[in-house]
Amino acid sequence: MNNPTDARPRISGTRFIDADSEPRARFSLSASYRDQRHPVTGTGGDPDFGAIDTPANESCVVCAPATRRLAEELFDRWNAALQTGDAERVTECYADDAVLLPTVSNVPRTTRDEIRDYFRHFLEKQPVGSINQRNVKFGCNKLTDAGTYTFRVRDGGEVKEVPARYTFVYENRDGEWKIVHHHSSMMPGGD
Repeated sequence: MNNPTDARPRISGTRFIDADSEPRARFSLSASYRDQRHPVTGTGGDPDFGAIDTPANESCVVCAPATRRLAEELFDRWNAALQTGDAERVTECYADDAVLLPTVSNVPRTTRDEIRDYFRHFLEKQPVGSINQRNVKFGCNKLTDAGTYTFRVRDGGEVKEVPARYTFVYENRDGEWKIVHHHSSMMPGGD
């Protein structure tokens, strides 16, 4: 390999890649370690090295299928629960450790009792939501649905349309999709 044209190309600044080693012994770019929030599992040619981010006793994780249609169904389930007028039914859509940053309250709701209490009052307005625009992102057992929606609510004897922004983060826990984070805020005026 004295001739520069015979050498394999180098990738500078990349850990775990040795262009001169046998292909089986090389790590791929995906085997590099990013950080604690974005670990990447990978193995190389050394059987003693193992995966770079997975403890030896770690079990395999199976990801539940997530689709745009699922995001639509999860919103429809939550919206239908609102229309029952039953705060408990709405609260059942949320995980035990969910966080709700509600539309018409400045108080973050971080327990089931606080979430239920918020909906007891909000449901008095007989809300019905409709999605205007949505953007869905998928992860392993996680789905994020963010966009804009409009609520039709009753305020006294008057029916109002309230445009708002939303983010729902759902997680599949023990085979059931639950809301783990919900943020909703009224649209600001102007552009």
